[in-house]
Parts: sequence; C-alpha cells; structure tokens
Amino acid sequence: MASQTQTISTRSSGNLPIALLLVGSGALLWVRAALREPGALVLLPGAEGCLTAGIIGVLLALLHGIPYRTALLSVAAPLVLVQVLASELAGSSFLPVVGIELTALGLFGLPLSRLPRRRPAAARPVCSLREAPPSPS
Repeated sequence: MASQTQTISTRSSGNLPIALLLVGSGALLWVRAALREPGALVLLPGAEGCLTAGIIGVLLALLHGIPYRTALLSVAAPLVLVQVLASELAGSSFLPVVGIELTALGLFGLPLSRLPRRRPAAARPVCSLREAPPSPS
C-alpha cells in the first residue's frame, strides 16, 4: 500500500466570506432596485463612470499585488461613497449602482480566495558582476 502524502497549502480563506457577502448583498441590492421600478438599472453617465472607475481601480490594484481586503478598503470604499453621494444629489437611487459594484467586487474575490497566499521574499544581498563606478567626490 502506497503511503499518502499530505500537502499543506495556505489559502487566503479570509477572502471567501468577504467575497460571498459582497456577491450576495450586491445581487440583493440591484435585484431589489429592479423590482421597485422597471427603469432602475438605467444609470446616469456619471454613475456609470464611477462604477467603471471603481471596478477597474480594484482590478488594477489586485494586478499590482495589493491584497484583496486592502484594495477594497483603499480603492472601492471611497468610490462607493462618492457614488452614493452623487446618486443622492442627482435624485436617483443608489441601490443599482452600489449593487452592481458590490457584485463585481465579490466576483473578483471568489477566485482570489482559492489562490495561495504570497509569502514575502527573503532579503538577500545584491551581487553585481561589474565593479561599481567611482564616486564623483
């Protein structure tokens, strides 16, 4: 009988509950808004711009190696606040805008919760194959 080896991988499991909460609450918000009035998902151009900036901003932050939670707090949270304020000033409902954004951000987090955590690289001395140039002083 062959012995079974157990591999341990540290997954970023803290992202899964956050992503599921975002997907669930976001879907609930925009479905509720669509049920209230039929034209609720027709967005103003400014709201669509904020929505695009929020989603693309978080995606770019994730591509640059910023952790999921940090990207949500530093990029998405201020933009969601701006979206809510702009929707209130324009007299439209903020539910579809925030709902769509929360759903998209939660969908980003679902695959991220399955990826292994990044470990910081150990600092090692830098070696050069050339001689350093002389200092100007």
